[in-house]
Amino acid sequence: MPSPWKVLANSVVGTSHERIGERCQDYATARLVEAGEVSSLILVCADGAGSASRAEAGAKLACHEFLSVAASALTGGLSVSAITFEIARDWCDRARRRLSLEACVCGAELRDFSCTLLAAVVSDRHAVFMQIGDGAIVYREGDGYRTAFWPENGEYANVTYFLTGPDFESRLNVKLLEFGPDEVALFTDGLQPLALHYATKTVHAPFFDPMFATLRREPDPDTLRAPLKQFLASKPVVERTDDDKTLILATRRLPEHDHAPPRQ
Repeated sequence: MPSPWKVLANSVVGTSHERIGERCQDYATARLVEAGEVSSLILVCADGAGSASRAEAGAKLACHEFLSVAASALTGGLSVSAITFEIARDWCDRARRRLSLEACVCGAELRDFSCTLLAAVVSDRHAVFMQIGDGAIVYREGDGYRTAFWPENGEYANVTYFLTGPDFESRLNVKLLEFGPDEVALFTDGLQPLALHYATKTVHAPFFDPMFATLRREPDPDTLRAPLKQFLASKPVVERTDDDKTLILATRRLPEHDHAPPRQ
């Protein structure tokens, strides 16, 4: 059976990193997991710390390890509704230990691989969101969007918490939804100024509406990867933020919703 989900993701290097010859330190990935008659979508993204010497590798390794561990558990029969804080903490710990192993192999420190981590696991009837650090997870509920958590910063605006921190367990946020949203987005902090309304701590819907509508209508989401990258690197966007930017969009909402008649 074809997947009901359409997933679109891309990352671009921020102009602040580009000026000093650095590569994008964000990473994102996704996988649809089938277990019997149940399918679950896993979305993961991470933002490597600008101060970390191996941030790019840290973000990529953390995403892949988390995805692998979560997919294995779901394939083994774990239901999304049964994902507890303790299970989410274990998955994050596995990703953290993968970074620690890499640090040992490279003769580096764990902090050299510092990165945030955001993840969503979505089935037909439930969803679980997990987050350490800034960036945000947005999901559709009814006709609007909500954030799973408000981005978590440290004492200062440009400081946040990392998977590699000694207190990562206390910085882990986990949320279970008793329904399966039909649209979800994950993004790193570079997009916060455009996607969130800080004064009201709400989602800036005009940012997401046209992108989700385009993704719903497109039979092949891969054809939208280049246009998404162009948008993330466009002048109106980089004038608002010079950081790396990553966005994952996932929808199983039918295009007919875009033309639904008004309620009487």
